[in-house]
Amino acid sequence: MKTDMLWKIFTIILGTLIMPLAGWVWNTNVKVTELHNDLGDLEAEVATLNEDVEKYDEASRTLIGVERDIEHVREILNRIEELIVE
Repeated sequence: MKTDMLWKIFTIILGTLIMPLAGWVWNTNVKVTELHNDLGDLEAEVATLNEDVEKYDEASRTLIGVERDIEHVREILNRIEELIVE
């Protein structure tokens, strides 16, 4: 009878320690899963942003090329104007 009572007390103490721990582990697991899902979403967004940056870089290079061409045309027009004025 004494061992039954000791076993019941031990079981109650063990239950009061393990149940909160199990809840903490469950909540931690849920949070880790949410972070993992958020990470996957962020990785997809970063990939999209990298593609956009590459497109904008190409557009910037094209724009710089057009600006150089315009400057070259201006130089040619200035030479033609100088020749006409002379």
